Parts: sequence; structure tokens; C-alpha cells
Amino acid sequence: MTLRFIIFLCSMFLLSVVSYAQPVTATSYETMIETAETAAANYDYQNAIEWFDKAYKESKDPYLQIAISDLYMLLRDYPKAERGYDRILKKDRTEEFTDIKLDYARSLKFQGKYKLALDALNEFISIIDSDSLRNEAKLELKGILGLEKYPENIEAAVSFANESINSPSAESAPAMYSDGTLYFSSLNSKTTTVIDGQEGDYHAKLYNAARTPQGDFAKATALEESINRVEYHIGGVSFSADGQRMYFTRAKPLNNGLSTSEIFLSNRVGDKWGTPYALDVVNSEFRSRHPYEGELFGTKVLYYVSDMPGGLGGYDIYYSPITGDKYGNPINLGPIINTSKNEESPFYKDGTLYFSSAGHPSMGGMDNFFSSWNGSKWEEPTNMGYNYNSSYDDTFLRFNASGNAGFVVSNRIHKDKKNFKGNETCCDDIYLIQIRDLVIDLQTLVTNDKGPLEGATVELFEKGKKVPTDSKTNFTSNNFGFLLDADKSYIAYVTREGYYPDTITFNTNGIFDDYTVKKTVVLKPKPFESDTETYAINEPIRLNNIYYDLDDDKILPAAEKDLTYLIELMDQYPDMVIELSSHTDSRGVGAYNQKLSQRRADSAKKWLVAEGIQGDRIKTVGYGEKQLLNRCKDGVRCSEDEHQLNRRTEFKIVAGPQTIQVKKSRLKSEEPAK
Repeated sequence: MTLRFIIFLCSMFLLSVVSYAQPVTATSYETMIETAETAAANYDYQNAIEWFDKAYKESKDPYLQIAISDLYMLLRDYPKAERGYDRILKKDRTEEFTDIKLDYARSLKFQGKYKLALDALNEFISIIDSDSLRNEAKLELKGILGLEKYPENIEAAVSFANESINSPSAESAPAMYSDGTLYFSSLNSKTTTVIDGQEGDYHAKLYNAARTPQGDFAKATALEESINRVEYHIGGVSFSADGQRMYFTRAKPLNNGLSTSEIFLSNRVGDKWGTPYALDVVNSEFRSRHPYEGELFGTKVLYYVSDMPGGLGGYDIYYSPITGDKYGNPINLGPIINTSKNEESPFYKDGTLYFSSAGHPSMGGMDNFFSSWNGSKWEEPTNMGYNYNSSYDDTFLRFNASGNAGFVVSNRIHKDKKNFKGNETCCDDIYLIQIRDLVIDLQTLVTNDKGPLEGATVELFEKGKKVPTDSKTNFTSNNFGFLLDADKSYIAYVTREGYYPDTITFNTNGIFDDYTVKKTVVLKPKPFESDTETYAINEPIRLNNIYYDLDDDKILPAAEKDLTYLIELMDQYPDMVIELSSHTDSRGVGAYNQKLSQRRADSAKKWLVAEGIQGDRIKTVGYGEKQLLNRCKDGVRCSEDEHQLNRRTEFKIVAGPQTIQVKKSRLKSEEPAK
């Protein structure tokens, strides 16, 4: 069975925040496949993964593992997609699955693992026979090779909009009205909606939030029902320059996709918005969205995106001339702007068109671009560069009238971002942009005694603060740039694997003009030590990062680090059978501790089997408190650290290879989850 998911609908909302209830009954293998394929065709990716995973456990069909990884890419859960592709490629002795190396490279690129992505893309280009796939890989490669040339935009301070705007689910289409009120679209949900007949109104709505005297945004409220029509997703909001027209998109959902999407207009009546109506000339059997009013050839026009027939592929950007209240026929902006992939979120300001695209060379997924109008044609689009773009998806770049502030929508990782079902990058959020008049920046070069040193990480702290203001890892260069505030003291921590860390301390006191703080850090290498350790059969190997909540057997996210490496070892030694054991401390009743430890060992095995490891290669044992490592038996007073030493998960070889090589760095102990 060959199954590859090549569909991608870059909606104004995150797909698969809606799941559909499935019958919980004994199911045949064929029914599992049929149910999964139906769910995937309806964009219900989460359910599709669950059913493909059940089928995979029965058949171990590698094509199902590929399908699962493809679906994780569509859910933008790049680490899980990477792990799935990596496991298939490592087992592919006959090069049957060469084509997925492109998807593997993309999963790396979207996480900012540029060096690894570069290697994977170059290898793919050298071995693939398909011209179309080779060209796709070259486009991804061109985006990475351009990283050193993209503008740094150090003056653009990007910050996460507060919780009155961003929810754990998706936000989109920020638009500032003339009175300073922010309009935007949001699903405004903390959990996945399950369609089971009791889901209620789960559709995205338009919200607005007024500016507070402190400069933040007040709690957002949904617009009236005449705008937020029941059973439709509402988004893509924008305003005419005079503030008298509000455009938006009203889309009819089909499961997690869109059956229709139309552009609506509401005129300002006093201090309220009038009854909206569809702009028939730009709406038809195709889907149109993301309207924005601008100019072209000295005439007022409406820009928008559409998948109407006759385009270059995916969603293209079109315009319709505006004469009074009349809108002219759609005209495609052509191949300078549009590509065979999706173009999205057009925004026009002062002769420049800003838009997002998946078809021009990018830093990751969708990037923001701009193109200037020279009076007769659009100039070649330019990547907006850093801050405005990231290795993730970046869309809906907007600036205010004066150009000193704006917004961008992104699924990039941020310390204030709320995870949705454990996926850090599933959902788009709104970020604020402030263009600073006074630009103070730190330019740090990281070197060793031989010259430039790539792959370092620099964390920037304000003195006295425990959370970094910014953190960057650079796999392609040794240069790091950070925007600084005036009259502050800073500490920068510089680290790289295999080197001793170093720090920089400096301040920005008394700086009144643009200024660059230049620092060079020379890291000293650690003495060479083998990163591997040899373990023999029946010798216990401790998994240092597997912890559990009190009286619970649920696998916590921190445990996935060690379990993922255990999968790699199982793949590396395909004939290895292990005993996976869990241990408790001596506190509590012995019989209960034994049962708890057995449940925990079984839980770890279940996680590994769900990731594709055959169940008969893992034997689980719960030892309870029978194998304490120290004196802390019943009746002995011990510290919490001493008890923690006994609460552990281990594995050992019980069949197969007599010895294995284990990377010490992969099992390095970290702080336990609280």
C-alpha cells in the first residue's frame, strides 16, 4: 500500500483543532485503514494518526509510519515528524523510501536545525531521480543558503501579545482600527473540540480589544452576531484607509477543511458596523479570503487570495479594481508575486505589497515578503528577514499608519506561549512589532582558538532576572545579534557542546544614540572524552530523565528524551531484547509500590510500542522498593535527594548483542519535573 499525504490547506486557522468522535469497538485492520484514510481526507489529522497507529501496531507496515509522519507535519508537530522519518530512513537498507528524505529535511528546517537540514537536502539532491522533487529540494536549500544575506532587522522588537489576545488555540488576521482597537480572529479554545453532538459553537470569531492606558490590550470581546454568523469561521479582517469599510472572510467548514470561503463587506454606520454582504464579483465556486484594500496603477483596488481556476497553483493573490461601491473582475498578480504554492495575507502600504508565501525561498515554512511597485510592474519579492520571519510559519505582517509598529502571526516557539495538546508549534499566535528609534544592539562573535565556531547558543539575561530575554542558537554562523534596552545591565551566557561555557557582562547606561556593543567570545575546548560507554548483557542502564507525578504512571514530556534515545538504540541493535524496569523509594506500602512500579514500567513500554517498537522486544518488571541503591529502607530518615536516587527507570539487555555502545550525553541527567 502506497500512501502519501500531499494535501496542505493553509487556512486562516489551524487545522485539526477539531476532532471527530469515533466508535470504540473491536475493529478489523481494513476498517482501521479505511477510518484513518477518511479522517485524513476530511483534514481530521489527529484521529487519522490514532487509527493509522493502531493499524501499524498490527502490521508494522512502514508506509503507515510514513503516513503518520506526514500527518504530524500537517499538524506542525515537527519533532514527532522528524523522529518518524528518521526511523524509516535508518531501516531503509534498499533505498525504497528515498523520497521521504525531503520531508525529513523539511522537518529539520522548520525546527531551525539548518546544518542538519542542509546535509539532508544536499544528499537528497544528489540521489533523487525526479526533477520536480529535486527542484523542491533546491528551493528549500536556497532558503537556507540565503540566511546569511537576509536582513537582521535588529530595530524590530518582536514580543508576544498578552493573554487577552492569544489563547492556546489559533489566532490570526490582526488589524488595527483607526481608534487603536485591535481586531483579530480566534478560535479562543483551550482544548481540542470533539464533534460528538455536544460540541456547541466551536467556530472562529472576530474579536476586538481596546488599548489600555498602559499600552496593553484589554480583554477581547466577540463582535455582534451579524458579523460572527453561527456555523461559520470568521477571519481575514481588514479596514479601508478611511475606516468606513470592514472586510472579512466568512468560511463554511467541512470537518477541519473549508467547503466555501467568501469575502464580505460591512460599512460603518455611526459607531457600529452595518449588516455585512458578500462581494459577489470576487466570490464564486472557488474560495476567496484575506481581503485588503490598497492601490495599483493609481486606482483603488482590493487585494485578496483565491484558489480560483487559472492561477499558478494553490492560493494566488488577485486584485479587483474599486470604483465607488463597484468591484471589478479578479486579476491575477502574475508569476513575479505568485508561485505554484500558496501565497497568503496581502497587505499594501505606500507602494509596497507585503505578503506571505510558501513558494519563494524561505527561512522555514511560510515567510513574509515584500515587493515594490515601480509604476509598471512589481519588483522581485524580497524576504523580510529575521524577526519578521523565523524557521516556522510567519504570516499576516501588518504595520500601523506611521510604520513604527505592527503585528505578525506565527507558530514560532515563545516562552509565554501556551502549548496545545503538547505541541509547541501547532497554533498561530499574534506577535507585536515595535520599530525602535534608538537602536542599541549586541553583536557577539563566538570563536575558538582556531577561528569562527558554529553551533553555539547565546542566552541574554538582564542582571537579576532568572528568565532570559532572548536566546539564539546559530548552526550556520558564529554571529549573534540581540536588541538591547537603554540603561540596563546584561549578562550573556555562551555555550556549545564540547566547550567550557563563558559569559559576557556589559551595560547600556548613558547611550543616547544608535550604538552597537561588539563582543567576541573565545570558548575553550573541554578535554576529549569518549561520549560512549560500553554496557554488557544484564548490566542495568539508568534512564535519568524519566520521572512520574506522585502516585501516577503517566509518561511526562521530560521522559521522551530518554525514551526517544532508547528507540534509537533498539533500531541500532535490531536483535536486542531488553528488560525495562521501574523502581520506587521505600516510602509507602511495599505491595503498593510494587504494583505502582509495574504500572510505570508498562506505561513506558506502551509509549515505546506506540512509537513502533515490537512489544515482544520489551519485558517489563516492577521491582517496587526491592532494589534500593542506598541505605534508605523503611524506618531510615533520608533526604529527598537520597530517596530520588531510588526512584528510577532502568533497562538492560536480556537477549541479542552481548554489549552495546551508549552515548553518555544522550542519557545526561536533567532536573526532574516538579
